[in-house]
Amino acid sequence: MPRLHRLIPLLALASFSAAHAADWSDAFIAYSYGTRYKEPGSDADVKKHVVTLQYVGGYKYGVNFFTLDMLKSDINNPANNSTRGAQEVYVVYNNTVSFSKLSGSAVKFGPVRDVGFQAGFDFNSKNDSFGAGLIKVIAGPKLEFDVPGLLTLGLFYYKENNNNALAGTNVNFDAAPRLATVWNFGFSAGLPAVFKGWANYTGKKGKDGFGGDTAPETWLETSLLWDLGAPAGKPKTFYAGLGYQYIKNKFGNQPSLPGTKVSSPSIQLEAHF
Repeated sequence: MPRLHRLIPLLALASFSAAHAADWSDAFIAYSYGTRYKEPGSDADVKKHVVTLQYVGGYKYGVNFFTLDMLKSDINNPANNSTRGAQEVYVVYNNTVSFSKLSGSAVKFGPVRDVGFQAGFDFNSKNDSFGAGLIKVIAGPKLEFDVPGLLTLGLFYYKENNNNALAGTNVNFDAAPRLATVWNFGFSAGLPAVFKGWANYTGKKGKDGFGGDTAPETWLETSLLWDLGAPAGKPKTFYAGLGYQYIKNKFGNQPSLPGTKVSSPSIQLEAHF
């Protein structure tokens, strides 16, 4: 854990420095609402409001990505010792170094237009009875495919440390492999629209806080959004549409545990600036 804590400020400093000298960038604030989320340990549907701040920017040697999610659940996912819903903050930061930009010449082959190396971390804190307080370090090579839009595929080293207040212990999970893809495609559907999202497959990560075996986790988040600003002469500014979350074995829990399979649609709004 001390090693993980030392990495985070260094990566954050790199993000700030690169953002200051960004060649291009996109930032937005978003809101989403869904009624069929799940939390491990309960089959109850959970309603969640989510506010997101996100930034992505290109710099001399690659791309920086940062997102902050603020989540508010209903009482079916209660705060610890409370009659109100739980709150959570989830942060993701990663930096991808492009081998083409680093070398000054194109690194490509077949359907691949660039090769890079991504490194970053996740951080969260949640005030329910489980009391999650995770830190993940994720790093590995990534391919960017030669398609209209964005399509990437990465194979990453994944290492997680988390809190388990129910078991009263800190959990230092085993390292695991992660296969991850990100996509973003623009098209026309009456109005300009975008289909974007990401999906991760994370392998088993050893024992959980109760001493049981973990299971491989599949997690998908995707959105279909229409550019509502385009007819008013403000393209790529205001978006609205639908989102969908699918999770199998949430947080690496075994499928026998209730609430580990999620299939939840949502409504989504975005304002870019």
